[in-house]
Amino acid sequence: MTIPEPGGKFGAFQRPSGPPVLTRIPLPVQHFVRSFRYSLVLRACSAAFAALVGLAVVLAVVPAVVLAHEVPKHVGVRAIVRPSTDRVMLLVQVPMDAMRDIEWPRRPDGQLDVAKAPPHLRDAAQLWVASGVRLFDGATLLPEPRVLAVRAALPADRAFEDVASAMRAIREQPLADSVSIDPMQLRLETWLEIPTSSPVQDLRVEPSWAHLGVRTTTVMMLAPEQGSTRVYTWDGDPGTVRLDPRWWHAAGRFVREGVTHLLGGLDHLAFLLCLALPVGAMRPLIGIVTAFTVAHSITLAAAVFGVTPDSAWFAAAVETGIALSIVWMALANVLGLSPEQRWRSAFLFGLIHGFGFSNALGDTLQFAGAHLAVSLAAFNVGLELAQLLVLLLWIPLFRWISMRLADRISPRVLIVTLSALVAHEAWHWTSARLTEWRALPWMWPTFDQTLLLTMIRLAIAGAILTGVMWLLSAFVAKLQRPRTSVLVLLALIMSSAAMTRRGEAQAAPTSTAAGVYTAAQANKGRNIFQANCLGCHTTASHAGAAFEQKWFNQPLAHLFDYLSSMMPKSAPGSLTEDEYVWVTAYVLRLNGMPSGSVELNPDPKWLKAVRIEAVPPGRSLPSPQKESR
Repeated sequence: MTIPEPGGKFGAFQRPSGPPVLTRIPLPVQHFVRSFRYSLVLRACSAAFAALVGLAVVLAVVPAVVLAHEVPKHVGVRAIVRPSTDRVMLLVQVPMDAMRDIEWPRRPDGQLDVAKAPPHLRDAAQLWVASGVRLFDGATLLPEPRVLAVRAALPADRAFEDVASAMRAIREQPLADSVSIDPMQLRLETWLEIPTSSPVQDLRVEPSWAHLGVRTTTVMMLAPEQGSTRVYTWDGDPGTVRLDPRWWHAAGRFVREGVTHLLGGLDHLAFLLCLALPVGAMRPLIGIVTAFTVAHSITLAAAVFGVTPDSAWFAAAVETGIALSIVWMALANVLGLSPEQRWRSAFLFGLIHGFGFSNALGDTLQFAGAHLAVSLAAFNVGLELAQLLVLLLWIPLFRWISMRLADRISPRVLIVTLSALVAHEAWHWTSARLTEWRALPWMWPTFDQTLLLTMIRLAIAGAILTGVMWLLSAFVAKLQRPRTSVLVLLALIMSSAAMTRRGEAQAAPTSTAAGVYTAAQANKGRNIFQANCLGCHTTASHAGAAFEQKWFNQPLAHLFDYLSSMMPKSAPGSLTEDEYVWVTAYVLRLNGMPSGSVELNPDPKWLKAVRIEAVPPGRSLPSPQKESR
């Protein structure tokens, strides 16, 4: 078989010879084909043009139809609830332009045909009002509301201001047939009734009217036959609302509100973590957190009872101050703020955070019912529970991270790194909030009697806060000093007679020269000292002539208190009680004090009975360099 060559007679790339195919078709047929092609193109162009014209007509006509049924941007719903012995009455007023899919009867001029409107009003009331609300007695769902009466009200009608006039208007004052008005300008007033077998004890309502508008605001008034009325306001669907809460209902709700607010507030969490970051021991941390708690409780109560300014610039200033407080505490961690300065900073910034917490209560406090004080206390309890939860999770987590990274990074470097990151982020918050604050209108107050009275009140408040800080200082000072725990004291009281005699033998030494610590305690103290204190000073600073001049002939309690409150230098008071006992034993060994069989006791009375005395003659002093290794 011969393979054809490319370009040959049978090659793949050879063009057939002869004239084009179309030129070989008769001329009449060619004209027909060309005319047919042109007609197809003309038909396609005509169809496209017709489609464009039709689309333009639709776009011109449809908006008019859509606008007639579009969702209103804002809808205001008003409701009145009145429970009685065998029923619950619910009066609801809703704008009729929020009720879509209702074909209102119209006159030839397009206005509402009032005479034919009642059936349509009932349909709208059932579809848009009655089906959008459920009532409960505690956890028991009440029967579905039934429509007793409806009325179309004019925009200027004020009959819905109170219960009696609203009931009378719906039953006895229908819209006159002669009224000429567009139905979208009217308001639908509906009388709903829910039968009950007994008086309702715990009335709860669950409205679902948010779909009436893009934004739906509901104002609901509880108007019992006896007792005071209460007004509630919310946007959208609030879920289940308890209209007449008992004190325990209010307490439970606001405890949850407090927990949710603190755990959901990133700025409050950042400030709390900055407070706790460099403090390793729980007792000093309790004092710092207590100062923060007392401060924010004071300003929270003041804001709730209307003592503070109710203006936008004040709220913006509070938010700016909260962000700035985070920056300060983060920088304080970097610079190594002392415990005394730390709790005072926590108190001062806690005053600002309290105003921030009051902003969170805002509209929520209306659901406290008649139990404002209980709700305020419960909200505070929720805040403290959330703080305790955060600290119980954060402190062990940070210690675990420090232990895992101990070979590569010291705890001090880790604290500085985390604080720097928080300070960087908080500075951006401060800048953004400061910009918003400066954009708000501000006017200098006029010097008049009102301003003078405000200044007097501020002076009184400052005096009260100073007294509170003075009381807190004594409490915090006790917490800064390590104490034997209650459990240890109970264990000592309940010990056997043999252990009691042994304790008396251990309490017998009155001089450090007699051996008031064990070698095991000193060894542990050496490890603690090297891990936490060598970054700031060497062992030589706690031994030799300087130690002898400062501490000889002093009670051992003075040395123990000094180490507990001043070391380590980067985070004073951050070690545990046992760790300070071990460090004290190590310092005694550095200065040639002998070890013995008696363990160093952190009890203040025991420490005061022991005096730091010179090393007996003939005993050599250990080398600080040798100890540091």
